[in-house]
Amino acid sequence: MSAEKRAMPQPPIQVTDSGREALKLYEREIATYLRELPRLLEEGHAWQYALIQGEDILGIWDNQGEAIQAGRARFGLEPIFVKTIDPRDPERFAWLDAWKKQQCQA
Repeated sequence: MSAEKRAMPQPPIQVTDSGREALKLYEREIATYLRELPRLLEEGHAWQYALIQGEDILGIWDNQGEAIQAGRARFGLEPIFVKTIDPRDPERFAWLDAWKKQQCQA
């Protein structure tokens, strides 16, 4: 194997109807998360939880329950986006983007 990093084969991706709805509903928040992910990881927030609204990261918590509680306190029963800050996400979202492009071509 050369020193060059070999591309991992893309795993099969299955997205349910509710998953498609969530991807659409939280499209802005997901884009914000992916844009800010390198900074969040650099600052040591891996495996913590981000509360995101639109293009803003509203806070970081150590556990999911606290992040959800903060979101509910601020937004009531409106949809909220809480995401684990996961170092694997750049690759996983790249696979998802490839899947979405494939769906458009089908």
